[in-house]
Amino acid sequence: MMRRLPMVLAYLLAAPVLARPAATLEDLRALAVQKSWAELLERAEEVPPATRSDTWRALVTEAATAEVESATAADDKDPFATARKARALGQRYAFLAKAPGFSSARDARGLKDLERCLELERSGCIDTYRELTVDASAETTLQAARLVKRGHFAYVAMPLFASAVRGGKEAGACKDEALAEAVLAALDLPATDARAGDARKVAFEWCWSALGARLKSATVGASSYFLANTCQPMRARKALTELQNDLCKDEGL
Repeated sequence: MMRRLPMVLAYLLAAPVLARPAATLEDLRALAVQKSWAELLERAEEVPPATRSDTWRALVTEAATAEVESATAADDKDPFATARKARALGQRYAFLAKAPGFSSARDARGLKDLERCLELERSGCIDTYRELTVDASAETTLQAARLVKRGHFAYVAMPLFASAVRGGKEAGACKDEALAEAVLAALDLPATDARAGDARKVAFEWCWSALGARLKSATVGASSYFLANTCQPMRARKALTELQNDLCKDEGL
């Protein structure tokens, strides 16, 4: 009997492995009924591209949204675990970016992950949030900026406020009071600081109509850092009074 074992083993190893049949649309529907969202997403791409209909996209969207919404509380080892999952799903299935349900779930969980990161006082929370939420709505990014500003110096949130403005395309964000406070605070940093650079773009390129009056007033009695950040762009916009212009010249600006 022992002599036959190697032969049996060799036979089993040589026998062809039967591949699992590719999933069909009906299989995905069944998985949706069972709320087996992870398995549905795992097998969705088995459906041939030519037959990936609107129904297929709807099933994938439902599963992706449920996976993000039902994710467990943020992992202290990686506060952005859910945001990473949402980002990966969005990259895997590009059409999810246009699905309101998924977008809302993605944005909401991203904010929660940022809040948890800040609570844990981890470094790099803002940079990681920006990296993982490039598709977040302007309003969500504005909420994230306000969240950061509540627990830090106003200028710390400047990169997020700049993202919320999105190159001037989101004019509504320019009217936000917290954004104005962050801009003024960031302009009081050295001109070489990246946050001061963000503030200059927001103040003089994207949100001038909303912030111009505040900037003119702030020039009176301003610090040398503030003047270094504002004199030239204010002069270019002919927004300096004669006295302010002389003040800038006194600073060599």
